[in-house]
Amino acid sequence: MSEWQSAANRAQLQVLMEQKLAQFPGLLFNFSQPIATRVDELLSGVKAQLAIKLFGADLDVLVAKGQQIEQAVKSVAGAKDVAMEQIAGEAQLVIKPNRLALSRYGLSVGDLMSIVQDGIGGTAAGQIINANERYDIYVRIGAEFRDSPEAIADLRLSSPTGAVVRVGDVATVNIESGPPQVRRDDVQRRVVIQANVQGRDMGSVVADIRLAIAEQVDLPAGYGVNIGGQFENQQRAQQRLSIVVPISLALIALLLYFAFGSIGQALLILVNVPLAVIGGVVAIYVSGQYLSVPSSVGFITLFGVAVLNGVVMVESINNRVKAGDSLQSAAFNGALSRLRPVLMTALTSALGLIPMLISTGIGAEIQKPLATVIVGGLFTATFLTLFVLPVLYAQFSQQFYRVNGNKN
Repeated sequence: MSEWQSAANRAQLQVLMEQKLAQFPGLLFNFSQPIATRVDELLSGVKAQLAIKLFGADLDVLVAKGQQIEQAVKSVAGAKDVAMEQIAGEAQLVIKPNRLALSRYGLSVGDLMSIVQDGIGGTAAGQIINANERYDIYVRIGAEFRDSPEAIADLRLSSPTGAVVRVGDVATVNIESGPPQVRRDDVQRRVVIQANVQGRDMGSVVADIRLAIAEQVDLPAGYGVNIGGQFENQQRAQQRLSIVVPISLALIALLLYFAFGSIGQALLILVNVPLAVIGGVVAIYVSGQYLSVPSSVGFITLFGVAVLNGVVMVESINNRVKAGDSLQSAAFNGALSRLRPVLMTALTSALGLIPMLISTGIGAEIQKPLATVIVGGLFTATFLTLFVLPVLYAQFSQQFYRVNGNKN
């Protein structure tokens, strides 16, 4: 990248490439990276972030409705590189037998198709053996007699009655446009409209795509749309996180209760979590990023650091309460004595993540959201630990003070 002359980063290079290539009609653009492309292809079979799959039985209907969906998706803000895969346009030689004409000459459809199969495709007439290698010998009609529909229509058939008829007399021979291949998912025919997401979060773009399809495309009975790709993977990950995160917080609360023997103090330490979340959300918003799986993992890491600092602070205050200090004096002196350790923990964590925070190379799309959440959340979590937590200590620790404090 240090040798690039026309662009300073990948996004600018992508824009320039798109502008230069837009003058060539019929090209399908998808700007990605090698590993990202392979991951997208493994997820949905499409080398793009979103795979909008239209399922149905009739290929012609799939093409027509797929084109309508393509136009609807293009109107959605944030959807880039929108294109429908090609399922038509393949030149095919089609020979349709005329059964009435065949019966007139005493011929069957098999007689007609045998000359097509053997004469044009070829038939094995033997093998050439070269040591361990074996090669089939194929015999077929010369190229000048099969290089056009007219030449094929002029091929001769011998009927059982002795008559010689042309292929064109008992069949129609044409070059027609057909599908290069018929793709299926779950035993259903489908067509895919691929798209990438740029400038918006994936969840809102998918919501707008579904709304646009519902409003602009009238699907017949038996046809349905499914959106897969990275969005599908993100939904699965968020479903797992929606189960894992509450269970983790519940286990943390249980361990805090066992450690301090007080429900109030366990809740006091857990107050760190929401303020840490606020910092992470603000950091994501300010940096122009969106909630993703890496940022969700960053929140989980942030919870651990916030709870750890809270444990250090509350334990220090508790020791002073047990030594005979009043609640106010214990809270002030305990917070003051833990100022340096808490700041060191936050600063070392934040400084260690700065390279990830400013990274722009390969893998930055994973590293940067995670680091942004942790660094942003550490600021608010540290503020809470040093200032808000000591202030709230007295309200949450009345039971602990009655049991362990100086009663004189």
